Amino acid sequence: MKEGFNIPSARAAGGRQFAVLFVPQFRLQAALVTTLAGVSGEQGRLGEVALLDAGAARGLVLEVGFAAARAGVEAGMSASQALARCPSLQLVEASAGAELSLGRKLLEFAQTLSPCVEQQRADRWLLDVSGIPSHRVGNSDCGWEAWGREALARLRTELGVDGVLGVAPRPGLAWSAARRAEPVRVVAEPALFVETLTFAELEVSDALRRVLEDWGIGTLGGLLELPRQAALERLGPEAAALWEMARDTRESVMRVESFTEPLQGGREFEHPVETLEPVLFILNRLLEELCSRMRLLHRVAAGMFLQLSLEQGVPYERRFTVPSPTREESVLLRILETHLETLQMDAALTGVFLKIQETLPTEAQLMFFESPLRDPNRFGETLARLHALTGEGRVGVPVQGDSHRADAHVMLDPLVVFAGGGGARSTGGDFPGQFLPGHLMEAQTGAALGLPLRRFRPRLPVQVELEQHRPARVRSTCINGRVLESLGPYRLSGEWWEPGGWKREEWDVALGGAQRGLYRLTCTPARGSGKEGSASEWMLEGCYDALQWPGPEVLLNDPKESAEKEEGG
Repeated sequence: MKEGFNIPSARAAGGRQFAVLFVPQFRLQAALVTTLAGVSGEQGRLGEVALLDAGAARGLVLEVGFAAARAGVEAGMSASQALARCPSLQLVEASAGAELSLGRKLLEFAQTLSPCVEQQRADRWLLDVSGIPSHRVGNSDCGWEAWGREALARLRTELGVDGVLGVAPRPGLAWSAARRAEPVRVVAEPALFVETLTFAELEVSDALRRVLEDWGIGTLGGLLELPRQAALERLGPEAAALWEMARDTRESVMRVESFTEPLQGGREFEHPVETLEPVLFILNRLLEELCSRMRLLHRVAAGMFLQLSLEQGVPYERRFTVPSPTREESVLLRILETHLETLQMDAALTGVFLKIQETLPTEAQLMFFESPLRDPNRFGETLARLHALTGEGRVGVPVQGDSHRADAHVMLDPLVVFAGGGGARSTGGDFPGQFLPGHLMEAQTGAALGLPLRRFRPRLPVQVELEQHRPARVRSTCINGRVLESLGPYRLSGEWWEPGGWKREEWDVALGGAQRGLYRLTCTPARGSGKEGSASEWMLEGCYDALQWPGPEVLLNDPKESAEKEEGG
């Protein structure tokens, strides 16, 4: 009876599935792909090829191809011994740079299969493929095998490398399956698969293997037939590890690999360029490469940095914001092309450099009555054209600034207001459902008090006569009259810590006569003036909209004006 022999299936283990991508004779294939043009790693492994350690005294053979092995060439031979066995043998020197380059490419390729990848060795990658959609692999072993064969076919096509793939519910079983793969092995029944594993496949020590052979045991299934406690007392802790692997109760924690190189690229022109077409051609090639890497990383572009090297002078630099983060080459190229069409340089271009600011793709839940922009990126292109026509800083959404200064305003980026991009959402006011700064949100939610002030644009200069330091008469090109009543002064100041600090006085006045109404006057004291009212600048700020004006007997029949008329008559 198999004591303690219990291997959970993939369904019992919570549906997790792992795959091991193994590249046999990794160093030989890396050297062949790099040094022999037109020869793939698979073709080299089947030919009369050997990998040579040129640093050794007599040139040591490290790995050999299948045909060379059949001719009697073995690893550990010297170069002369190998050539004596196989005169047509082709020797290829080992290259650490080629192995490093192939390792990076294999990382990128493995991350096209799964976002969770762990490098166990230079030639072996562990993938957590539990999250692959069921419509790609189905629920049967045939689906996983077809998926694996398709992945290996892409590996040969894209990298020119031959590999094998093992799929199982646990990482250890997946590695054992990869060693038996031809070229794909799917473990459907873990218990039956474990019974057939040999101790050579499990990399058991020679001492333990000899003991088990003396006992007449050649597979792991035979070991599991023995009573566990008695077998462990005689065989030691190495046998306990085999039992644990067979029971498969250990939970694996993967060390997920990530890209260390930034998403950037550049090209130098063979000759100075003065037209737009060559620049767009190079940018398109760069974007194709960078966008393919973003697809591997499951990232999108939130911004771009462009640098153009000039034949003379400092390089031209420009940063771009992508309104709706994407990894589509055509959209990103259109953003760059819109800006470059209006760009005029003083010297020819000698090179181009492009860097992508990547971010995670996100989905936003809109409000019930909120409608997003149909195409935020095309909206950004339109804004870019307006910037080119009007100049930088002249296109935006004017909103009230966070200041008490009159006419203080800021220009918000339309992409932030209408396409979203930080801050809080407004539920009312002039921009319902849009992202606005905090102080503007507070201004929208607050209730409006008092009469509305209709400001004049621009403000109108006026002459003001003072009596007892208060406005008594107003004269200007549009209004003239005696002040019947005034409220003030309301003194305001701010930004005193800045060189351009400001201060002003505001008066609310009621005028009689033909220009009867309620007006606001402002007085800006002259700098360095010690006398109040002297050398000050008086301006007519605007008029109030009143639901009910004062009666005509008050505003039209001003007793002071009647007395002046009688004296003049």
